Amino acid sequence: MKQMTLIEMDGFLKGKCIPRDLKVNETNAEYLVRKFGELESKLETALRECRSAGITIDNLEAKCAALAAENAGLKAVESNLVRNIINDLGDTEFQYEKVKTPATYAFLAEVRAQCLNAFIQHHSAELDAHIKNSGEQFDEKSVRIRDIIVSARLFREQIRKGAAI
Repeated sequence: MKQMTLIEMDGFLKGKCIPRDLKVNETNAEYLVRKFGELESKLETALRECRSAGITIDNLEAKCAALAAENAGLKAVESNLVRNIINDLGDTEFQYEKVKTPATYAFLAEVRAQCLNAFIQHHSAELDAHIKNSGEQFDEKSVRIRDIIVSARLFREQIRKGAAI
């Protein structure tokens, strides 16, 4: 939709010109009501998108805060470990408790799963191109590519669950 200039709007309101999207037998008032309605629906859509973007940002900030807390814990454990080793330099045995970082593990699993999406999309495009270029849907190459795609999808879901790290 092209925006009216001030001169065009003045001409429209004085009845000297008409907009090109004015419907047959539509009055100026009906036209303006229709246009304001369209703008209002566009505004509502934009507001919904802004709210969903705000929610996404809040979720990302929460994930970052969890990762930062885990990393702070890791640094504290590391400094304690180094301090203990220095204090007990003569003692060769020391206890080490493995630090668990579930938010970091989940984040990295999702990154790995997203990397597999590109692999799956590549092979899906290859399959589409093969079928489009007179390949059969169930010939040897199509079946092999489908097997690759299915295996990658299953592996991606295992990664998301944390089973294939």
